Amino acid sequence: MALDELLAGDALTGRQAAIIFFTFLSLIIIAGILLILFGDIFQELFT
Repeated sequence: MALDELLAGDALTGRQAAIIFFTFLSLIIIAGILLILFGDIFQELFT
């Protein structure tokens, strides 16, 4: 299944919606963890 078919809202099943939701949620969580882990490095770069 192509990505455009997966993201087409007219034929979105519950399973596809759950996959999209949890993928987006995991990306947000990973970004937050990376910011927490590397926050000291970023702070030292800009101060």
